[in-house]
This record gives sequence, structure tokens and C-alpha cells, in this order.
Amino acid sequence: MKGTRLLTALVALGLVVGSVPGGALAGGVGSGAAPTVGGDDAATDRIGVAPTPPTQADGGGTSGGSGTGETDGTNASDGNASRAAVGQQLATVIAVTDDEVSGGVEASSLAAALENGSESERAAVLADRAAALRERADAVVADQREAREAYEAGALTRDEFARRLAVISGRAGTVASGFERLDDRAEGVSALELRAAGYDRDANEEARDRLDRVTGSGASALLAQYTGERSGEYSIDVDGGVSIEAESDDGGRSREFERDRSGNGTFRVSQSEALSAAREPLSNESDGEWTLRSVDRDDDGYYGFEFAFYGPAATGEAEVSVDGETGAVFEFEEEIEPRGEGGSEGDTGETPLSIAIVDGTADAGGTVSLRVTAAGAPVEGATVAVGDRDAGTTDGDGRIAVRLPDEDEVDIEVEGDGREGELGLALRSASPGEAEDEMIRERLDVTGTVDDGTVSVSVTYDGEGVAGVAVTAAGEPVGTTDGDGSLSFDAVGTGDGGLEVGLTKGGFEAEIEFEVGDDGALAPDDIDIDGRDADGDDGSDAPEDSGEDDRNDEDDSDDPNDPDDPDDSDDPDDPDDSDDPDDPDDSDDPDDSDDPDDPDDPGDSDDPNDPDDSDDSDDPNDPDDPDDSDDPDDPDDSDDPDDSDDPDDSDDPDDPDDPDDN
Repeated sequence: MKGTRLLTALVALGLVVGSVPGGALAGGVGSGAAPTVGGDDAATDRIGVAPTPPTQADGGGTSGGSGTGETDGTNASDGNASRAAVGQQLATVIAVTDDEVSGGVEASSLAAALENGSESERAAVLADRAAALRERADAVVADQREAREAYEAGALTRDEFARRLAVISGRAGTVASGFERLDDRAEGVSALELRAAGYDRDANEEARDRLDRVTGSGASALLAQYTGERSGEYSIDVDGGVSIEAESDDGGRSREFERDRSGNGTFRVSQSEALSAAREPLSNESDGEWTLRSVDRDDDGYYGFEFAFYGPAATGEAEVSVDGETGAVFEFEEEIEPRGEGGSEGDTGETPLSIAIVDGTADAGGTVSLRVTAAGAPVEGATVAVGDRDAGTTDGDGRIAVRLPDEDEVDIEVEGDGREGELGLALRSASPGEAEDEMIRERLDVTGTVDDGTVSVSVTYDGEGVAGVAVTAAGEPVGTTDGDGSLSFDAVGTGDGGLEVGLTKGGFEAEIEFEVGDDGALAPDDIDIDGRDADGDDGSDAPEDSGEDDRNDEDDSDDPNDPDDPDDSDDPDDPDDSDDPDDPDDSDDPDDSDDPDDPDDPGDSDDPNDPDDSDDSDDPNDPDDPDDSDDPDDPDDSDDPDDSDDPDDSDDPDDPDDPDDN
């Protein structure tokens, strides 16, 4: 148990130092007001930049960066990175152990509360505990944000910030463990009752995702150093986001960074482009190779990649998140550990073949091009299996096009040159709530009959009657199920051979369309759970967001029918679009030669009805054009046979002023 290890570390550290100044311990517990500090450089400087300025020690004194720091609670530094001092380790162990002990007490109380309760009572206990854990998760994330802001503002020294991150990581781990225990307990409780009680699996998953950003490999390495489990050095940067690097004395290395995500949740970057971006921050190890292990295209608009590192002296793993719109890496974690003597169990020491997607996107039923390599070199003739289906062999460049199954996920396995490789692809993502919908749909059983004008229904889950379900028929309330899950009511809405029944209990909702058989039996034809039918359709007529062609995206420059996109150069109905031929008031295009009806275009030679064009030789009705040879009504037109004011009009038989008029 981790708490036991921390207590052991606490005892060991206590034996080493004998006693610890009270101020040193107090500085590491909780997240109270930070002491005033002076002389601290900008928060974006990396830890250990020499010379380290004097900082105020936890005990009230000051120390320079060149000292050992072990007597006054400040970090020891060799000029390039920082180390956790013994006093800081003790303070961190106390804080983290206290939090873990509290978590253990809560776990015991949860077990007692669930032991003798009914199904609905147990569901209510789990729902309440989940809500409390989500609040704690939010508090942990807020504490990290506040610590970063305090560090950037100079209210925390570097070592104080690092220790705070370590404590926060420990607290986050405790909350994450609470969610794991909760999931284990929820497995034994009716999913319908959990939904009814408000146990929100999607909200739980989102809270855990937020915690993951606090408990990355770098933060975990900080925690290990500040609890004395490992010794080593670390550095921190907050330029554009928190970045942590740690190296233990035994050769283990951890890196992580998090950046603000700039995308809007759509996909404009291809999977192969995102993969290239994901590889860039990986450590450039000369002796070993990074191989891609899994790919996920998340509905939130980003790609997730997992890599494994294999080398003769070390192994490692990395997780990288790439924004689907911008192609920018916004989350990165990497951990490399030295191989133990003889290697780990099941580790042959051989680097597996690497499989990469070089063209296409891994979607259910789609086609992608793969490339198989060994140490960067293409592998020709490698056999490829997609799930349980043989897909063929790679060509001379190690490439092969494969069709993916219409499933949620698939494993691709390759074999060649005496080596093997595997790549896991998530083809279709389903939220925990959607997975719960499917579970409820599979275990929910609603049967009934229509007999002599009376409808009788029975609602069961896993064979057990569900009490307290409010029932509607044809949209009208008809009653609530009894302890056995049964209800009878007057027949309504069955004249066309069908009946629509609605079920509601707390947060659980379902709609069932029945067909009424000749014998009066009700046979379910379609079941919608919580607004989603068996195909996952939420019933909305809105088009699915395909990413780059979403006509409902007000910033979608590729949507020709988007009336809300003021900068859409392809939108013929955009009043500010300089390429809009029907824009009579296009203030952005004073010389729009493509707009035949633009009255504000004084130089439009193609506008036959432009009254402001004094030189329009193509306008037969322009009274202001003195030189329009095509205007029969122009008094100054020498080609006008009826112009009595033209003394030189040789073509005017009635012109008394024409001396040459015969």
C-alpha cells in the first residue's frame, strides 16, 4: 500500500534528521498563505539558473542557491537543477499521508454503507460519493492553478512551488483512487438504479481526465522525490503552461508539459499529420526506438497517441495529445526507466516492429495505409492481420492498405524479419454514459399485454422487478410500478396496433414503442434510453459535426451556407463577402467589376444602367454621356438624324442651320 510506503519513508527520514524545525513542517502542509519572498526572478525562469537568488527559507532565514539547503529547508541545487531537501520531504510525507489516511477512512465507511442497503439505497450512496469526489477533483485542479498563478506572481519560490505540486499530485492520486474504488463498487449495482440516483459516469470520467493533468509523469516524479521514495533532480518551467522534468539518481527520467489548447473541437488535421506532430517532443534516444502502440480519435476534437520505447539499456512509454484543428501538441508525458538486471518479466529485450498510419483516418469501416518499419527501415513482406482477418503483406516500402472493421476498436498485428509488432486503434469512441445505456438496454425487460381494454406492464432489470417507475402511455401519465415492477391501466393509444410507453425514475428515462400482437401481447419494437436509441442517435435532426464542413460553425470558412460567418469568402449570402455578385452595398469592394447592380461602382464599364458612369460608351440611355455615338436622343450626337440643333448634321433633312443640307 502506498500509504504504508510513505509512512516507512517518514520514519526513515525522521531517523536521519532526528528532529525537524516546526516551520519546515508547517510549510508543506495544506495550501495556506505563502510566506513573503524577496529577490525572486521571473516565474518563467527555469529552476537552477545560476546564480540562484537568495530566497526566504521556510524557517524565516535566507539562503543562497549555492548552499546545501538541508539545514534550513530550502532546495539543494548544483546550479543546473534542484533537489528536495530532507525537511521538505518530511513535510510532504505528512501532508500526503494524512490525505491517504482520510481516503482510507472514507473507503471503509463506503463499504459499511453499502453492506446492507437495498439496490436503490446503494445506488444513492454511490451517487452521493461520486458527487463528493468530483468536488474534490475540482478543488485539486483549482489548487494547482492557484499555485501556478502564485508562482508566476512571485508569491511562491521555486522550491515552494515544486513542493506544492508534489502535494497536489498526491492529493490527486488519492481522489483518483477513490474513483477507482467507486467504479468497482458500482459494478455490483443495477445500472438502472445508478442512473435513477444520479450516478453520472460521464461527469466522473471528465473529473478523472482533469485529475490526469495533475498526476502526470513529471508530477509523479516530483512526488517520489519529495516523499523520499526516490532521490534525484528536477526542473520546472511555466512558460505557456506547466513543464516538469525530473531525473532520479538511478537513471530514471520523466518529462511532462501541458499547454492551453487553442482548437475549437473540430478535426482539420489528418491522423498522419497529427502523428508526425506527436513524435516531435519524444526524447531523441540514439540507442533505442520509439514505436507507436495505440491511436485514439477523441470526440472532443483531439488525437491521442501512446508510444513505447525499447532500448538495450532502458524502456519507456509516452502519451501525447494533439489538437485536431491546429495540429498542436497540448499534453505530453514521457517516462524512461533503466532496465533491471536480466530485464523485466516477459521482456525479451528485442525491439518490436513499428506500425504507423501514413494515410487516412482510423474510422470504423474506413481504409488506411500502414507502414511497417524496424529501426526506421521499411520491412518488406511483413504479414499483417487486422483483428482476426489476414490483410496481406507489406510492399517494398513496408506499406499496405487495409480496410478496418465496423467495430469500436481493433488490434493490428504484424510479423516479419523474425520480429512482431502490434498497434491498437480506437475506431469509434463511446462515452461511459453511452456504454451504460447499452448495458441498461441489454438488461432491461419490459413486457405486457392488452386484454379487454386494460394494459398490464412489467418492468424488470436483470430479472428483478423495478419499483417506483413512473409510466406514461401515449404521452399521458398512467401510474407508477409497484414493488414487483408491475402496473395496470386503461388502454390508450392502441388503436393503430402500437403503443408508446415512457418510463421515468429519477435520472433514468426510457421510451419504448410496442407492437400489439393479435393475442394482445406487447412486443418491444424500439427502445430509447435517456434520449438515445440503439444506434446512438439522440433524435436530433441537426447534422453531425464532421469537423471542417460544419454549416453550424459560425467560424467555418468552408461552409457556403453559413449565414453567421462574417468572414466566409465562399458564402454567396454574406453581406460583407467581397466575392458576392449580389451584394448591392459591398462597402469592401468599391470597384467590384463582377457586380452588375452595384450603384456605388463609378468605374464599372460593364454596368449598362449605371447613371453615374459619364463615360459609359455602352449605355444607350445615358443622358449624361455627350459622346455616346449610340444614343439617338443625344442633342450633341452627330449621328442623330433628327437633331435640329446640329449645324453640321449632314444627315438631318430638316435642319435649317445645315448649309450643306440639300
